[in-house]
Amino acid sequence: MTVPDAPTPSTPDWSSAGPVAPVPGHAEAPRPGVRAVDGNRAALALLLVQNIVSGVLIARHTPLGLSLLASVAANVLVGWLLFRPALRALVQDSRWRTPPSWGLALGTFVLAFLASRAAILFFVTLFPETADSVPQFLSRGPDLWLLLLAAGLLVPFLEEVAFRGLMMRGHERAAGFTLAALSATFAFSVAHGVPASIVGILPLAYALARVVQHSGSLWNSVIIHALNNTLAVGLGALISGSSLEKSLGNPAQAGDLLGNPALRWPLAGGALLFGGVVLFVIHLWLTPRPDLQVAPRARAPWISGAYVAVVLFGLVAALVALPAVQAALTSLRGALP
Repeated sequence: MTVPDAPTPSTPDWSSAGPVAPVPGHAEAPRPGVRAVDGNRAALALLLVQNIVSGVLIARHTPLGLSLLASVAANVLVGWLLFRPALRALVQDSRWRTPPSWGLALGTFVLAFLASRAAILFFVTLFPETADSVPQFLSRGPDLWLLLLAAGLLVPFLEEVAFRGLMMRGHERAAGFTLAALSATFAFSVAHGVPASIVGILPLAYALARVVQHSGSLWNSVIIHALNNTLAVGLGALISGSSLEKSLGNPAQAGDLLGNPALRWPLAGGALLFGGVVLFVIHLWLTPRPDLQVAPRARAPWISGAYVAVVLFGLVAALVALPAVQAALTSLRGALP
């Protein structure tokens, strides 16, 4: 009986139709992906810590910049203690490791800024009484530099990690790109808790979601977010104490201008049309593309209690910020013994 020769080691035939089985003991373990529930919890934790820490310090007459900087430090500590596995998964993800495209980021920022301001103009034109409810990031002296650091750079970075990095990435793995962009946009916008701010942030948040999905890099949204916040703080510092600030901060003058029936509807309609066109351009331009470094997952739930809590927190804050509700609360406090 003829014994067949033992096969000699050779280079694998990569042209074969069947998959090559991994060698036992040498197979690389799959990288853990970001889970939707972790992203929802991280966003809720960021929201609570940021508002509680800064709110308590501001109530104790701590300057705004220092208060926000303290909230950033508290959020970093909470993230390190509670969300280390999720953050490790994000650092291993291609979204973190893909460098930004500055031209793409700057172009998106210009369009998102225009659409955002058009949305705010549309809203305050129809509801002039909400013009003075838009938050103003104002500070003076050395604290202004802390405010630029915290609100202009560090807070945008943390919010992008929580909402576009963890929440949206987890939702993509659970429910797909389109739903993830919409869910992260809605949660991020509502979380700001002021009606005029919510309307104005919606176009910006959608642009942030689409630019991340289009480029495959989280850093593009970080750049855009930081530019937007830095510009807001810088413009606030520039006009602080000027005649322009006194004019814009006078509710009577703002009401006369925005409440003029001859100007209200043309101005609101023009702002809505302009903002809608710009947002449509963003939608067509920043088409999402699949990230090839993330294996497709089976459809899974993307809503959790933490996501619902983020939305409810923002909706309650927006309701309380309405002038009619504030007036009712003031009357109620006056009626109490």
